[in-house]
Amino acid sequence: MSLSVSHRTTAKGKPFLGVRYVNCQTYGRLYLNDEKNAYVGSCPRCGKRYQVLIGAKGTDSRMFIASC
Repeated sequence: MSLSVSHRTTAKGKPFLGVRYVNCQTYGRLYLNDEKNAYVGSCPRCGKRYQVLIGAKGTDSRMFIASC
């Protein structure tokens, strides 16, 4: 998998997805895992874990909404 320049990265260059957690009314990030096959993380308030798999027919969206 190759990441395009348009993907958001941290200051250290680690790719991430932005997530708005509607139930906890907060924002967080899912970071690319070491295997580079999914973005992983958890809600900063309740701790519910999330994993977003990377696939060939994926989306170019960088912001998502989750219920936790």
